[in-house]
Order: sequence, then structure tokens, then C-alpha cells
Amino acid sequence: MPRRDTTHNIIKQAIIKDGWEITDDPYVISYGERFLFVDLGVRRSHFPTQPKGSIIGARRDRTRIAIEIKEFRGLSAIADLEQAIGQYSLYRLLLNEVDPERHIYLGVTDIIYETIFSETIGKLVINKLPLNLLVVDGKKAEVKQWIP
Repeated sequence: MPRRDTTHNIIKQAIIKDGWEITDDPYVISYGERFLFVDLGVRRSHFPTQPKGSIIGARRDRTRIAIEIKEFRGLSAIADLEQAIGQYSLYRLLLNEVDPERHIYLGVTDIIYETIFSETIGKLVINKLPLNLLVVDGKKAEVKQWIP
């Protein structure tokens, strides 16, 4: 099993605060003779507080996702991005086969988002892949945004 990123527990705390329940740590994808390990499997456990007067258009209590956590600790942000995209794409492909109702997200801290993902190349990756991204405040362990 791969080594956990140092931001693993921060992102885990943030999604729990955001109303998600950890179901798998790690989430194992079995395909053929191979086993791959996505950092977290989660499902919606309760609804966040809704603003007064808002309408809930759909139930999300059955929403299930997998989160691959990346901290981009290498010497090159581009090399880290290439590796993250490859891993994310492989997991998305496999989940479409074995668990098609589960969506994959790449989980990063706000610092990573503000560096590589706010650059032109990062925006291209988010928009053209498409890439589901979870951005977490690394200091407060709180979800900042879900993209898309």
C-alpha cells in the first residue's frame, strides 16, 4: 500500500466537517489481478445547513465519492501535475467500470490550488479533462471549494 501524503488527515478532517462519512481509508479498486488504492472512499452523511429560503433540488444522501489526495512535494510542480493527472485518470477509468456511481476527486490544499491550479495550465486541466477538484484550507482543515 502506498505511503500517505502528509495532508491526508487534514483533508479527511475537512470532509468530515463538510458532512461526509469516511467509508474506506483507503478505498480499494480491484480490477482483474490488480488492486489500486485511492486515499479515501466517502459518502454524504448529513446535509450542510441550508440558507433560509433555499430549495433542495435533489437528495445527496446517497452520493459516494473517492478522493485521491496529492500534496505536490516533488521538485517540479509540472512533474507532480503529470503524475496526479495520470493517477486520477486511471482511477476514473476504473471506477467507471467497477463502481460507476462513485465520482473521483483530486484533493489538494489551498496552497497547491493557488500555485499550480490557478495558473493557466492548471485551469486548462480542470476545464478540459474534466478534473473534479476538492480544495481544502490546510490551516483550518475546512473545505474551501468543490470544483466543479
